[in-house]
Amino acid sequence: MRVLVVGGTGFLGGAITAAALGAGHEVTVLSRRGQGLPPGARHLAMDRHEGRPIPAPFDWVLDTCAFTPGDVTGLMDALPEPPARYVFASSISAYPGFAAPGLDETADVPPASPETVAEVEATPPDQRSAAGLAALYGPLKRATELAAEARLGSRATALRLGLLVGPGDPTGRFTFWVRRIDLAGAGGTVPVPAPPEAPVQIIDMRDAARFALQAAASGLGGIWNVTGRGVPRREVFGEIARVAGTTPDWRWVTAAQMDAAGVAPWSDMPLALPDAPDFAHMMALSTAKAEAAGLVLRPLGETIADILAHDRAARAQPLKAGMSAAQEAALLA
Repeated sequence: MRVLVVGGTGFLGGAITAAALGAGHEVTVLSRRGQGLPPGARHLAMDRHEGRPIPAPFDWVLDTCAFTPGDVTGLMDALPEPPARYVFASSISAYPGFAAPGLDETADVPPASPETVAEVEATPPDQRSAAGLAALYGPLKRATELAAEARLGSRATALRLGLLVGPGDPTGRFTFWVRRIDLAGAGGTVPVPAPPEAPVQIIDMRDAARFALQAAASGLGGIWNVTGRGVPRREVFGEIARVAGTTPDWRWVTAAQMDAAGVAPWSDMPLALPDAPDFAHMMALSTAKAEAAGLVLRPLGETIADILAHDRAARAQPLKAGMSAAQEAALLA
């Protein structure tokens, strides 16, 4: 198939590009810069927002960076003909809250208002990122899902992605724990978020990429929760220690203790969720639909081993997430 990967040099996009090439497809990557493209991938050097026509048709379009409805309609307008399949990266952030476990794709999800969409689309495109959009990110993703469905019907697929992890993760959220536990050695004290039995849902970006291609190949239209199965925090941290060959002394800390030490959940303490009802079951979504359709998850230890090998080679590079040494000392004190 002729495959266009929009944002194919990014974290998820790079994995999709590699998977598509490995499956024997003819792959073109649309991006402003072509650094890091694997052998065999063609580069279409352009910005999706510049309005320039795309010179050739594609059977499948896999879009990793659509943040507003205009991103979808603009891309479709630039193509010489509609693709047979359009798969784009949405997010579980589209859900307005996670007060109940087992949330699935049938839940009612409100989109951003037309006024909000218009206001955001009037801002510079470089501000249309998860960080730049802040609380608007989820509602805009839902509005983008609806725009894709309106334009392409059942040919459109929205992947509501959970926490993507893997070697080279630019957020550093899961990598922080791999690095911190690796550095703990034997008996080092590591503060980790309580309770130990709380579930962690992560997905290796390579598994998400494989499912994106499967959705295109099998015609899986509509909305799909794409994340991992819930694994208790105790088991996740224990598996990191096993792979790293360390034996830390775990210090399970509560939300109140983190707050007192000035340690913010999720950013300073990755995998710790804010202590609020709307976040209570953010890592307890249902993935039954995707699993029934063939979503395959590699063993957690395999993902950890690959992250660890990558991080050990890049140990001098600071991570964007995780506690500072001063914050950790305050928390342990």
